[in-house]
Amino acid sequence: MSWIKVISVNIFLTLALLGLLLLTPPIAYYGYQLVKGVNPITQKDLRAELKLYDKYPWVHRHFQEFRDLSATYYDYITWRRDDYEGKTINIRNGIRHTINADAIDGTQEEYWFFGGSTTWGAGVNDEYTYPSLFAQNTPYRVSNFGEAAYIARQSAAFLLNYLVSNEITDMSSVNVVFYSGVNDVSGRCRSENSVLGSAREDQIQKTLSQGSDFKYGFERYGFERTFSQLIDLLEGIIRRISNSNPSNLNKISVYSCAENPNKALEVARTLVDTWQVTSDIVQSRGGKFTAILQPVAFYGSPETSYLKLTTQNDLDLAAQYNAVYPLIIEAVKNRNLDFLDLTNVYDGCSNCYIDFCHVGPQGHQILTTRLISDLNE
Repeated sequence: MSWIKVISVNIFLTLALLGLLLLTPPIAYYGYQLVKGVNPITQKDLRAELKLYDKYPWVHRHFQEFRDLSATYYDYITWRRDDYEGKTINIRNGIRHTINADAIDGTQEEYWFFGGSTTWGAGVNDEYTYPSLFAQNTPYRVSNFGEAAYIARQSAAFLLNYLVSNEITDMSSVNVVFYSGVNDVSGRCRSENSVLGSAREDQIQKTLSQGSDFKYGFERYGFERTFSQLIDLLEGIIRRISNSNPSNLNKISVYSCAENPNKALEVARTLVDTWQVTSDIVQSRGGKFTAILQPVAFYGSPETSYLKLTTQNDLDLAAQYNAVYPLIIEAVKNRNLDFLDLTNVYDGCSNCYIDFCHVGPQGHQILTTRLISDLNE
């Protein structure tokens, strides 16, 4: 065998090995999903099987469309869902459609609702988001500015963007409502995130560091970037092995507020500060601002036994809300804020929650009735 052939064979084998290594992460992921009995491409959302959806024929279509949604990065607000036209979900200019809002005369009083996916309406079609139900049962023009996983700071940033881009200086007919709490706790109490960061702060930092011109991390064409998926896979395997070791269970904590009173206080304070600053901006332009502490299945007395929220992660997450929510309620007392504590709105409800924070049509109907009553006092 000539030396040229030997070199060629070795180059071929080296490239084949490198190709195999690069393909290992996606192959391992899809293989793992299939072994679990789930097709990662066509997997169904188990929430659609809950009995509370029995009389809503659109439910499977909704969760299918929900999986199809994509989002784009934007400065200041971090992300926003892309426009979408479906049977149960319609988004235009990053804003989910609110039923009846466009049919009301523009001179009417307005309500702008801000929040995370519970405001956006994960788990319900356009008709049953609580902003849509509010619009259908009041004479007001209503806009749903909610977005998945938004913390209050992102909602405030989106509000500022909206005011600046639309040159809005007179808000005398506008009521701004922030429905907050769930994401501020679940995101900001994560151990890897800063108190002021969004839920995706750590992920975005790591992604931007790969190939960044700012040289924060990986070189644009460096080996670390090329093999980042493989590194992530190996780190994931190591974490899973470590988590399965009983001796390590007490050393690993996804969340840190329950064990760190100072961080819990900071999370509570920054949320209330965000409400206060936003209120000052809205009122300075003649508008009205209301802050709402939203309900969560771990706080209060809803009936959620059918959800089986008993995993270790559920217990850890519950501890964060029980540590931070009382601090939020206490901090608001010293502020000049219109504030509603709606953490008890689903108490006793046995067909509201579809997971630890989202609710179905029944839940939104209960919430809307309470909002109409409390916001118009």
